[in-house]
Amino acid sequence: MKMSMRKTLLALVFLMLISVSWSYAESYVRLLKKVPLMTDSLTLKKMVGKPTRKESVLRYYYGPNQAVVEDSVITDIRLAPVHKKLHINLKRQKNSARGGLQISSLRIGMKLSEAYNRVGLPDSVISGNDWYYSNRHRVELSQGKVSKIDLHLKSTMETLDWIWLNFSKGGLFFMNITLALIMFGVALQIKVEHFKMLITNPKPVLVGFISQFFALPFFTFLLVLLIRPTPSIAMGMILVAACPGGNISNFISSLAKGNIALSVTLTAIATTIAVFMTPFNFAFWGSLYSRASNLVIPIQINPWEMIKTVLILLGLPVVLGMLFAHYFPKITGKISNPIKYLSIIIFLGYVVAALASNFNYFLKYVHLIVLIVIVHNALGLLVGYTLPTIFKLNPRDRRTISIETGIQNSGLGLVLIFNPNLFDGLGGMAFIAALWGIWHIISGLGIAYYWSRKPLPSN
Repeated sequence: MKMSMRKTLLALVFLMLISVSWSYAESYVRLLKKVPLMTDSLTLKKMVGKPTRKESVLRYYYGPNQAVVEDSVITDIRLAPVHKKLHINLKRQKNSARGGLQISSLRIGMKLSEAYNRVGLPDSVISGNDWYYSNRHRVELSQGKVSKIDLHLKSTMETLDWIWLNFSKGGLFFMNITLALIMFGVALQIKVEHFKMLITNPKPVLVGFISQFFALPFFTFLLVLLIRPTPSIAMGMILVAACPGGNISNFISSLAKGNIALSVTLTAIATTIAVFMTPFNFAFWGSLYSRASNLVIPIQINPWEMIKTVLILLGLPVVLGMLFAHYFPKITGKISNPIKYLSIIIFLGYVVAALASNFNYFLKYVHLIVLIVIVHNALGLLVGYTLPTIFKLNPRDRRTISIETGIQNSGLGLVLIFNPNLFDGLGGMAFIAALWGIWHIISGLGIAYYWSRKPLPSN
């Protein structure tokens, strides 16, 4: 009885807190609507009360739009109402156009030095303050007077289009070396005989290849058209789908009681052919998306730059790894298993390193894309299981192809995204690839645990 009363009291207190919070928010809206522009700060405080939070900022105006700057870093991009539908060119722009095109080259998280390099000096710079009421309503003050009032602020996916995840040259070098080492470890397990399955048992190999390089990009494109995310998120989804299978797919297939020989064969084929298929798939489906969507500024895709990057960071380590395994079989036998198990730790460290200097943005906005990544990854696993079922492959092969399709090399995607000649750390794309890198391990291990406890049919 006492426990029941305690729960009831806690519920009532909780409801009261929500009610009080809501009433405060509503009263702020009511009061702020009465505040005219050019009201001074003292009058604002008398009319509305003390703000929940104050921030001192510099407002860099480019035409009617502004870039908000704190400590020499752009912290927000605020567009004038007429430019609400302005989209971003995913390729780095080098133009001197004013107004909308100029602001589209700037990003949240960009240092002023980089901003000057891209678009030059602003039309004007005004010091000011941002006053927040209950963190949902913002009053902009310039030179001590109200210049703008924004009610009901909330984070949206559009914000991710404007975020620039800054990465130093040293950090980029570390990312590239880490990915190369991971792919070198994968290549140590690839032998020429793994390709012989194409001749001895081609059906599951061809189905797995089609599932990964044709079915997944196609259904990802349909998913993008269905949910209509913002441009950078859509392109991040298409890029992840264009990547080859992840480096831990063989390990997860073994846990799931899949066909290990098929898993290794598919990894070998996907890793080698991705040098061409990844740029092709991204350019093809990305261009279709660009034409199908209502982009004011078209997406620019440079497939040759992607081919060069993938060839260096994927093709070269794989060739070196296969040659090392061929000429030094004893050493390979000793190091291949430790590398296999360390690959998960290495990859997670790689993802953390990619986000380390931008972790505050990731924590602030990751909730906007969690559901998209989960659904997209589930789609990959489902497509990878359904296609071999249609072709009447055995359950062991179905499990393997499902894992090979649902576990993507999002690390390669991150390297491409942070390449300054491709996407230059565009926030939405990087968020999708980074969260994929974490989530597909969780989902892969989860489905592997489920399948490991589920007996395979005797046939």
